Amino acid sequence: MLVDKSGPGFIGVRLGPLLAWLEVGVLRAPGCSGSYQEVFVIPRIDLQVDPSFPEGVPMGMPPEDEVSEEGYGFFRGVWDISDASREDALWAIKEERRLADLVDQVTETPEEFEDVAKAVEDGAPDSLPPGFAARYPGSEILEIVGDGDRDEGVLDGLEIGVAGLSYALSSIGCFPAASCRSHASGHSWSHRPVVLFAAERPTVHWLEPLVRDSGCGFGDGSGHGELLLVEAPSISNLMDLANRIVTKAERQSFNR
Repeated sequence: MLVDKSGPGFIGVRLGPLLAWLEVGVLRAPGCSGSYQEVFVIPRIDLQVDPSFPEGVPMGMPPEDEVSEEGYGFFRGVWDISDASREDALWAIKEERRLADLVDQVTETPEEFEDVAKAVEDGAPDSLPPGFAARYPGSEILEIVGDGDRDEGVLDGLEIGVAGLSYALSSIGCFPAASCRSHASGHSWSHRPVVLFAAERPTVHWLEPLVRDSGCGFGDGSGHGELLLVEAPSISNLMDLANRIVTKAERQSFNR
């Protein structure tokens, strides 16, 4: 979708009680002197974040006897993905970006983005917007979603937008406990994109500039166990943070 504007910015739309924003980037058509803005419909909310070191928030790894195959903390439907390798993180980040871009290319509103992302994650064609197959008969999305009998989920069962960061944190020694993309449909346990995790204090210090530069913030997750969290206005910020983490980790490993 193209919107004639004079410069980069944001376009606001109402989604229930939240103000969501469409991410906007500049697109210049070949051979034309004017410029247009290409609207990326990845949902964005109006959220103030604090990237400073979260003093007073519980830090440290969870006791081994409190960790099970279902993970750690007071959550349902979670599982342990600790001890991920750098290769695991790189795969998750790359695949997540690919899927997010595919969904973004065939959606025009934040609600459609959520519907298509859910269909991709669950292999659920009934979750696609009405008339989707007719509008995009050659879309790779249809192949990924399948006919509803898919055996395995994408991104090892994690959601688009938080999977890459969960694996990136795991690859540097953190313990990801839970994550949520936040859902435009309103059926969401978090009102904003978030990843809750356990980490040692030096690791949080290491993360601090990356959290700041990616537009994310820290928060207190102790209501779900001895956890802290990273939150952001958009999954785009979280995906950026995931990439920054693996990039910095690789650079420092080469410099040792």
